[in-house]
Amino acid sequence: MIAQLRQQVLDGWEKGADFFDERWGDQGDEFHHDVFAPAAEQMLGLERGAKVIEFACGNGAFARRLGRAGMSVLATDLSPSLIAHAERRTETISDQAVDVSYQTVDATDERAILNCGGPFDAAVCIMGVMSMPLLRPMFGGAWRVLRPRGAFVVVTLHPGYATAGYKLAKSEEEGEPHGLTITRYLSRYVTHGRTNTAQKEPQIYFHRSMSELLADAFASGLVLDGMEELAAPQQPIEEAKLMWNFLPEIPMAVALRFRRV
Repeated sequence: MIAQLRQQVLDGWEKGADFFDERWGDQGDEFHHDVFAPAAEQMLGLERGAKVIEFACGNGAFARRLGRAGMSVLATDLSPSLIAHAERRTETISDQAVDVSYQTVDATDERAILNCGGPFDAAVCIMGVMSMPLLRPMFGGAWRVLRPRGAFVVVTLHPGYATAGYKLAKSEEEGEPHGLTITRYLSRYVTHGRTNTAQKEPQIYFHRSMSELLADAFASGLVLDGMEELAAPQQPIEEAKLMWNFLPEIPMAVALRFRRV
């Protein structure tokens, strides 16, 4: 069953690699560039020369961001096609001195993570855990390749709000804020969805409650020492690209910082 789910995940990213690379561009889409990446960068709190491993790097937007800031980055992803896009984009950036390399790695295979070497000063995964049928191998692998006190920052869609079990609740009163109606949260489930109306094929996603996500990290020996809930940039409803743009009081994502102790 897990093998089949892994294959579905891989097939989805391989089929959508060109679409996502074009959408993300060199720096990631506006939510990655303006919300997710700054939160991860602040939580990591790295100094120049730090050695970082990234899981589910996509086309390498965050790896290049860290590389330009002076970090040494090994960026990994399950999809060979996305890795190829990441390498191509890194070859064309103006500063060829960045220390960024890429490797095709399945983050749901702990042995594959251990083969990446190390030790690393930090690890990061931005918007990747929703596409992983298993999280324990990634957390366990991160614990084993991190230095003592090394940080692992995970940014993911907020499991309490940005789930398949919500509906937009539009206010009928003028001037009153809109909200969400949540109908499903605690149970684990698999769903399919599109991140953009132009996306041809839906992706497979895995919903977990916050307690389940944290339990996998804690069972691997990691401790939580930082958390920030992230709202989308606010926009008027008529200009919003996503409904999250006009729900400034409801976080669409959460950033979690774990440490190896």
